[in-house]
Parts: sequence; structure tokens; C-alpha cells
Amino acid sequence: MKYEKTQKGNPYQLTVCQHTFPVASIARFADTDGRVEVYLIKQKKVIRLKPDDQLFCAKRIWDQRAESGFMKEIEDKYQLLAEAVVDGKRNLNAEEQQIITDMFAVWNIREHRRISPISDQKIEGIIDVARNYTKDEQELLEKNHIGCIRPDFSMAGRHLAGLNMQLNLFRVREQMRDAQWGVLTALEGKFIVPDNFSNARILPLTPELCFFSQSYDDEIDKNEVIKINKLAVKSSRSFYFSRNLDECPQ
Repeated sequence: MKYEKTQKGNPYQLTVCQHTFPVASIARFADTDGRVEVYLIKQKKVIRLKPDDQLFCAKRIWDQRAESGFMKEIEDKYQLLAEAVVDGKRNLNAEEQQIITDMFAVWNIREHRRISPISDQKIEGIIDVARNYTKDEQELLEKNHIGCIRPDFSMAGRHLAGLNMQLNLFRVREQMRDAQWGVLTALEGKFIVPDNFSNARILPLTPELCFFSQSYDDEIDKNEVIKINKLAVKSSRSFYFSRNLDECPQ
């Protein structure tokens, strides 16, 4: 599905390339050249990319309200916690557990919506609209987290996607009320990051660290890293990555 382009110059700075896995999280896996090593499943090919590459993005699949609203709030909290864990924090409290659950949920919900976008929808039963908003007005409204019905009586699928994703977040929170995230440290080998982790409650943090539920903080050997990486590869639809895939036992 083609995305709706913004006006020339994108005057309201609407986010077009929307990361499914946060760019700051990808950057923690970058090598000294500032790139990660990516395996493209369909092409059976390894490439090196910067964290802001469009491969890691959806293109305007959800609206600005979702992108810079509840999703940004979740990401901001998560990145602060992630940095603390990288610096040695352990024994996560209930609030911190929820932050990880929310980031895990948003990541997987984004990826699901990336591959299954919601199309623009005609609103049935409308005879007329009170105002025919111009393209500029529509973008200004979206910048201010407001959706609208277009002159052709349709609503952009990304507005519906944003609402759907927020509802899915609420559902995942309920489904994962029992989550108990621990920090796993790899004593040997590095972790792989899939494009989604819908088949396991795992959230990679760095090549040597990952959040794992249900688990306590622990150090794991190469065999356990292999098990996690196998799950990561199996879960991936389009690609997976790490700092250096040769260092990631499978």
C-alpha cells in the first residue's frame, strides 16, 4: 500500500519514516562504523546499515498522534531505563517492569501494522461535511493530533491505525500482567535482534544484554544464547540484525 505523501517540504514536520524498533535501540548494536549487520531473509544477503535506514521503518502507517503521542512517551521512558540497565541497574521495580512491557508491545504492534496497514476508509452514510479541509489544513490538524474526514468522505487509514494500535496496547498490557522481566547477560556470544519477537517475551538491549520474561537477572552461557538467537531468527519475517552476525551463535 502506497503511503500518503506530505506537502512539498513537509511544512509541519510530520513523521514519514516511522521506526518499528527505536533508532536509539538499534544504535546500541552499532559497530565502530556506526552501522549494524543485517541479514535480509528473502534475498539471503548480509548488508550493513545505519540505525536510521528506511529498512527499519514503516512509511506513514500510523498517524502523528500515535507517533509523537503515546508511543513517544513509552519510548522516552524506555530509553532512560535502558541506559540505566546498560550502566548496571538491576532488580527492576513494578513501574520499570511496565515500561519494558509497553516497549515490547509497541515494537511488535508497530511491526504487525507495518506488514498489515489499514487502508483509507470511506465513511458510509455521510451526505455532506461541514467543512472541506484543504491538504494544508489536514496536515495542520494531524500535527495537533486531530483526525478529520476528507472532502471525498474518507478517513486516512493511518488515523484508524493509530487508534487500533492504542487499543492493542491496552490488550497486550492486560495479557502481560504476569510479565516478570529480568536482565540476561551473555557470557559468550552476542544476541540477535529480529524484526519482531511475537513468539517470545524477549527484548534485546545490547549485543550482550536482553530483557527476558519470565526470568530473574542472570548470566547465561553460549548454549542459552543460541536458544534465544534461534527464537529470534524463527520469529523474523524480513530481516534480523546485530553488531556482527558472525559473533551471534545460532
